[in-house]
Amino acid sequence: MAKKIREYTGENINVTFDAKRCIHAKECVNGLPAVFDTDKRPWVQPENAAADDLAAVVMRCPTGALHFERKDGAPGEPTPDANTVTIAADGPLYVRGDVTLQTGGDPALQDTRVALCRCGDSANKPFCDNSHIEAGFKDAGTPQASELGADENANDGLQITPAPDGPLLVNGNFEIITALGQVSFRGEKAALCRCGASSNKPFCDGTHKAVGFQA
Repeated sequence: MAKKIREYTGENINVTFDAKRCIHAKECVNGLPAVFDTDKRPWVQPENAAADDLAAVVMRCPTGALHFERKDGAPGEPTPDANTVTIAADGPLYVRGDVTLQTGGDPALQDTRVALCRCGDSANKPFCDNSHIEAGFKDAGTPQASELGADENANDGLQITPAPDGPLLVNGNFEIITALGQVSFRGEKAALCRCGASSNKPFCDGTHKAVGFQA
């Protein structure tokens, strides 16, 4: 996967932007318009806000397209206490936590925030690239509770491996949160649909074989 990462420097904080992972969620633009302004060049101007405020808004980016590096001795982004997979209605899976994603590269991607395709049409698999909009992907993201195991406090990390031509294989303590904010699954292992055709979303039901999904 080719990367297109830009860096924007400030006195106390630097911001990096991975354009390939941005799906224009606009958490940055809405959170700090003085810093993130797509009508300006450069569109990110870190000097226009306090470092603490800027860091807080960067961490609201659900895709991991934005990250920061503190230059003033303040701590970087903390690892979330829990791993969560949130289903966006008609959209991607938003994952937060101590995430290791096997993208086919070496080493695997390690991040705290990723947005993963579940419509099957992204040109940047396993990441979402907003192809669900043009494809007309529809799913309310409100599955009924299927499994609620013990609530574990320890975050031992979440491993996600896209199976060739198949689902996302997820291992580690995590919760699946519906588009309405309800916990529908809590466990340590699941296979999540990424072909867009499962009748048991967000879980895989083997339909990828019937529809000839390739990734």
